[in-house]
Amino acid sequence: MYSATYSPEDNKLRLYAAMRLPADVYARVKAAGFIWAAKQDLFVAPMWTPEREDLLIELAGEIGDEDTSLVDRAEDRADRFDGYRDNRAEDAERARQAVAAIADNIPLGQPILVGHHSERHARKDAERIQNGMRKAIKMWETSKYWQARAQGAIRHAKYKERPDVRARRIKTLEADKRRQERYRDEARKFIKLWGQLNRPHRGTELRPGVYAQDGLPCDDVLRLKRALAIANYSHISLPATPERPYGTSLWGALNDSAITPRQAQLFALKAHARMIAQARRWIAHVDNRLLYERAMLEEQGGTDLLKPKGKSAKAQLPLCNYRAPEGLDIENMYNRGEMIHYPQIEMTAAEYTRIHTDYKGTRVVGNSHRVRTTMQKCSLVCVFLTDSKVHEPPANRQAAERPVRVPRVQTEPRPVDPQAEVFDAMKASVKAGVTVVSAPQLFPTPEPIAERVIELADIQPGHAVLEPSAGTGALLGKVIDVSDRGGPVPIAVEINSGLADRLRQRFPLASVRCADFLTCNGDLGTFDRIVMNPPFRNAEDIKHIEHARRMLRPGGRLVAVCAAGPRQREAFADHEWIDLPAGSFAAQGTGVNAAIVVIDADER
Repeated sequence: MYSATYSPEDNKLRLYAAMRLPADVYARVKAAGFIWAAKQDLFVAPMWTPEREDLLIELAGEIGDEDTSLVDRAEDRADRFDGYRDNRAEDAERARQAVAAIADNIPLGQPILVGHHSERHARKDAERIQNGMRKAIKMWETSKYWQARAQGAIRHAKYKERPDVRARRIKTLEADKRRQERYRDEARKFIKLWGQLNRPHRGTELRPGVYAQDGLPCDDVLRLKRALAIANYSHISLPATPERPYGTSLWGALNDSAITPRQAQLFALKAHARMIAQARRWIAHVDNRLLYERAMLEEQGGTDLLKPKGKSAKAQLPLCNYRAPEGLDIENMYNRGEMIHYPQIEMTAAEYTRIHTDYKGTRVVGNSHRVRTTMQKCSLVCVFLTDSKVHEPPANRQAAERPVRVPRVQTEPRPVDPQAEVFDAMKASVKAGVTVVSAPQLFPTPEPIAERVIELADIQPGHAVLEPSAGTGALLGKVIDVSDRGGPVPIAVEINSGLADRLRQRFPLASVRCADFLTCNGDLGTFDRIVMNPPFRNAEDIKHIEHARRMLRPGGRLVAVCAAGPRQREAFADHEWIDLPAGSFAAQGTGVNAAIVVIDADER
């Protein structure tokens, strides 16, 4: 029913079960620290311990070698993470497409028009868009997280295979072995001490009746004192009892007379014997791991990494003692190329020895030798010992040039993920939130009508273009699409400040002015083309079109959307008139019939 394996690469134990574990077995496995790895269909322990090994031997009979290597497991793990990433990326794209479908009727980020017929519907759509964008962003970030996990799994496995990492792991294992050897030796020492508890106390004389109050003979009192002294350093605890639910130390039980020295001795001997057996198992396990790691390191050709590092000849230059009445110029150890002048003082070796180590040291002179230094009156000075051997100052040596570190330059630009740009922009839109403005008389130009207006306007390169009733930018966006990038900047006029701010953000290539168009006269200039969708109420469209008509240049053209009423027909009877289908603005909240009027300025 069960099989168990051990992998020296990651020091983990694994338990494979042919069927669901019984409740009692599962409780024992979980209490031992095993974790269920659902994707691998096994229980895994984070590291080897004697208790876990005993449990697996009891269940499986033996522990075999793990077949899969660390890199193989890392690749399998990366494959799983890639699957998670792909799933979350697909969820993010579906959420983004749902947001785009909702936003087809209104541009992403368009303000909600308070008082407009579309306000209620727009608020619902805005809420759905915001929630959908948050979901899409969350799914996208989750997919990036799993992508990083997949890359990290492979990178970590390859990192652990590096010779320098393996060499450091060997040194750590050697330190673990030394620690277990200390535990073993300490347990042996305490076994020896506890074994001497009943040793006769020869040469000890006590006055009669000194310990009479304890009701113990002299030997028993001395035995208790000796047991307390040993227990004070052995750090052994007794198991919990109903009287002591949290247990107690061996010393505390002796001091409270809960146990006798003989009972303490027997308990301590057994406890230290278990410690020795435990330490031996750890030492044997670490020895096996060291054999494996050293063999692998030798196969990689990295055995030199285990050699102890010798002292560098440059680390300790000779310490010289000589007179320098004029002082010494020594290079600043914190700023290369800068020299500092140090005066010299004289003192005996005994006086120099009495100076605290925090206030004395050495400095390198000429890259050839060292001199003694000390602090005197908050200044660092050189020291000449009058009663010590005097040396000849060695000649200065040229310092070896330090290798220049070449900064790492990325030769190839990092690939740009177009999806990342889309979701970053979406994140910025979510952060900005929904703008609310009041525009009760705004009826944005539908897409087909906007395209027809631009087609009739026939905008050519170099034309100066005006959009005097910009609104949400339905016409302005089309103008920018067909305008010459090197020509005059299109000018847009919008009376609503909130809509004007939004137009500046959406169309940085246009010049947006917040003003009432009917108050704009010669300050705007003249234009080759004017496209507009003015307000319809109370025949205001006639006033706007006539006012815009005065700004046409000779040979210019004005294309405007207006109401198809009798007053409009009469006002523009001499110009090209195109009736639009009934209900063209129904989606914008008005049933008024509309038309397109085309006005051409005379050539002069």
